[in-house]
Parts: sequence; C-alpha cells; structure tokens
Amino acid sequence: MIFDSLHLLQADSILGLMTAYREDPSPDKVDLSVGIYREASGRTPVLRVVKRAEAELIAKQSTKAYVAPIGVEGFRVGMKDLVLGKIDDVLDSRIACLQTPGGCGALRVAAELYLRACPDGCAFVSTPTWSNHFGLLAGAGVEIKTYPYYDPKSHALHVNDMLAVLREAPARSLVVLQVSCHNPTGADPDASEWEEILDVIEERSHLPLFDLAYQGMGLGLDADVAPIRRAAARLPEALVAVSTSKNFGLYRERTGALLMLAEKPSQVETLESQVTDIARGIYSMSPSHGALIVERILKYPQLRREWLAELEEMRSRIERFRFALMAAVADLRPELELDWLVRQLGMFSMLGISAADVDGLRRKRHIYMVRDSRINIAGLNERNLAYVAEAIAPHMN
Repeated sequence: MIFDSLHLLQADSILGLMTAYREDPSPDKVDLSVGIYREASGRTPVLRVVKRAEAELIAKQSTKAYVAPIGVEGFRVGMKDLVLGKIDDVLDSRIACLQTPGGCGALRVAAELYLRACPDGCAFVSTPTWSNHFGLLAGAGVEIKTYPYYDPKSHALHVNDMLAVLREAPARSLVVLQVSCHNPTGADPDASEWEEILDVIEERSHLPLFDLAYQGMGLGLDADVAPIRRAAARLPEALVAVSTSKNFGLYRERTGALLMLAEKPSQVETLESQVTDIARGIYSMSPSHGALIVERILKYPQLRREWLAELEEMRSRIERFRFALMAAVADLRPELELDWLVRQLGMFSMLGISAADVDGLRRKRHIYMVRDSRINIAGLNERNLAYVAEAIAPHMN
C-alpha cells in the first residue's frame, strides 16, 4: 500500500513537552517550555481590548466572504505604520505588504520569494535560533547555513564572530535576524552592534529578513523596531515577517504580515503580485478574523490606548520576573554572576544547564523546559518562583 512506506515521526520537542506537561499529575508541575505569554494565574488570557474589538466586529459583520488575496487593507496599513512609524512619502512608496497566516506564514512566503529572485541563494540563521526557522526555510527549498550568535555557558553575544561569517557569506544571501527579544536567548545586539550588522549586510548586498514576533515586549513599541527602521533608512531592500500572536494575544487566529522594502516604487506591484501567487499555491487566502480585530484596535484611538496599556502590563510583568528570578537564585548562589538575566529581553532566556540536568528537573521536580535550557520567563509566578529557583540554582554556572 502507498502509506506503508511512511513511519511515525517524533513530535516537535516543544509540542511534545506540552503533551507531557498536560499528562503529568504532579501538583508541583511548572511549564516553562512553550512560548506563550501567561498571566499570574498561569493562563494565557484573551486581551480585554481584543474581546471588546471582537464583540464590536461581530456585531457589525455582515459577510464571511473572502478578503482580497493581498489581505485586509486596514490591517496591512496598520502593520506598516506600527513597524515603520511615520515615514515620508518616498519610503512609503517603496513598501509592499502581504497579510499572512501568522509570522510563520510570513517567513515561509519570504523564503519562497527569495528563491524566486535568487534560485541559487542560501539563508543564514543564528546559532541558536528558533527551531522552526529550519522547517519553514527548508520547506521552501532554501539551503540553510548558520552564523555564531550566543554562548549559553558565558551568556555572551558573539557579534564579531557573526560579522566575520556574514562577511564571508556568498553575496546576496538571505540573513534571518530576530530584531528584538531573541528566541531562545533573550539576548539582542545593542544599537552600535546593529549598525555594524547593517554595514556588513549593505557591503555584501545581503537581503535581511527581520523576524518580528515580540514588538512591544522588550524595550517598548518603538525601541523594539529601531533596527528595522534604520535598515529601511539605509538599505535598498529588506523583508520583515511580523506576528501578532504575542503582542495582541492572537495565537490561534494566525495573524501576521510580510513587509517588503523595494529599491524602487515601480517594484512594489511586482512584489505583491509575486507573494500573492506564492500564497495561492500554499494556503490560498489568509483568515480575516484576527486581521479585522487588529485593524479595529489600531484604527480607533481609545482601543489603541487600551491595547498599549495591556501590552505594557505584559512587558512589565516579564521584566519584573526576570529581576525576581535573578534575586531568588542569587540568594541561593551568591557567587554567581546573574546580571545577564536582566540585560536580556522578552520571554526567553537560556539558563546554560546541561540537557541531562534539564531531563532530571523534569523527572524529579516536574519543571518543564526545552532541552537547550530555554525557559519562558512568563511561566513564572508568585506561587512557583521560589520552587523553580531552588530547583535550578544548583545546576547554573
């Protein structure tokens, strides 16, 4: 039979941890694995402003017909303004945008677009990086290479090594750059380091693909996209894959966008025709519900203010528990240097714990984290903080 040649695949490591956590009967279990925001109760909430906007949308909605292949116009305009801010007419005329099913859809379409333009090109991702970068890029047929980025033992960025690799990379390579709240490390380049990165990209005519999944959850709404705005001011071409899963809490609605910076305004229509054609062959049309919610929130000033307030609640809660975790571990291991925990941004940090110790923490203490020791800071709360600190402290360096 045809299917006899297929074999059972192991679950994605993070999805497997989600299943194991759900099936664990221990009252002490703690989930620090999956990359979703959690409030103090441990739930992932629907934002209050999303509920309000959604209710208003449903009350007024009169059709479920397809939206345009390029996406919801107000959402696309809103994403461009959110990421790039107030830009002049010349730059605005060089920006194309496609609504996509989440940031994942944007990354996949971006990879396909790059291959159409550079059939023999290759992509560079950081070591380490978000694991699904490999699946999304390789699924499009892009050859993947890596550049050094972070040492989990020393908790240090390797920007100079990164720059050296990108200088030697084939010209016109696709360079994937997580612009803020790096997953899995939480470690981002500073402003001067970003300038050096953009220098190399410009020198080598590389195409940057900025992965923007956490805008507003690091330093703030505008600060988190400063490198993208610098790139737009400096470079002839760039791509930005945008997700609203985290900052709008629209995980299951799969709402994202692919922004494309063209060298000339005359290329914008060509780019949008290409990406809609790519999308047609993968998923045809994007779902509209999440995009219509975001459009409404960004359009009406009161809703926008409410969203910004809730986003700041999420950002500040994560920051607060970074400091709390550092203090709790320092009380147990005062000899450790732990400042790196609070210099990092966003939901993730890598503790530098061995895979064997991570496995032991899951078996013996029911604490779930990815085997590379990435933890989701948002999984911490007042009830589990001391327990987690006491469990991980002996294994940290």
